[in-house]
Amino acid sequence: MAMGYCSVVVVFIIIDLILKSEACMRTIPVTDILQTCLVRSTPFGTFSPAAGNRIPDGGTATLTCNPFTRLDGTVTTATCLGGVLSSTSLCLPCPDDTTWVFDRTTNRCFKAFPERGRPYTCFGAEPCSEVTAALGTPTTLAYTFNFQALLDAAAIGISDGVGVNLAYLVGIGDPITNDDYMFNDGTHIPLASITPYFVNGIPGDSPANIVKFLSARFISGQLALDDDFCSPAPFDFGAICQLQL
Repeated sequence: MAMGYCSVVVVFIIIDLILKSEACMRTIPVTDILQTCLVRSTPFGTFSPAAGNRIPDGGTATLTCNPFTRLDGTVTTATCLGGVLSSTSLCLPCPDDTTWVFDRTTNRCFKAFPERGRPYTCFGAEPCSEVTAALGTPTTLAYTFNFQALLDAAAIGISDGVGVNLAYLVGIGDPITNDDYMFNDGTHIPLASITPYFVNGIPGDSPANIVKFLSARFISGQLALDDDFCSPAPFDFGAICQLQL
């Protein structure tokens, strides 16, 4: 009789647990789980609530573009409907697509700026100090292993008549040893990687390393990088400056 009593008790406990389990499941409707939307990350902008959060059906997420990027359109609010988050306008890099060149390998924007009318150093951040002041964000002479992006920025500057001499310093040179090129942050550049962006006969410096700084300009009828002197007026250089996004 004792064993039979225990069996009945066990049966009642199991039934009770099943009923409680079903009751718990009913308190979290499956449709509520499926109809939330995951907020994802987006280049050059952020959502509120932040990426990785879920918003309920009918909820919204607001897009804000990063500084110095721009919104391609007017839609900044995404709404969760039926588990699907609606689209917003895109945050695009660079202040514009017509005068700035975007380098996706470094997330930088490059633009040609005119001569400042006075001597300056030809390497480092100083040539772009006035651009920094105007934009309200740090800028430096542009440098990237994507050398074509530097030439593209120069081409826009030349086409738009930016500056008097239509020649623009970039943050690349061999200021220490002849033909030992480096970026203005000290990173060395393999000579073989940059020589295709010179014209025949360039670089053609003497062993004394007289010309130490590169500019982007037309030389021998070709848009190319050129080994140049750091010359003050009357041949001041413009500059290709960069925004780091």
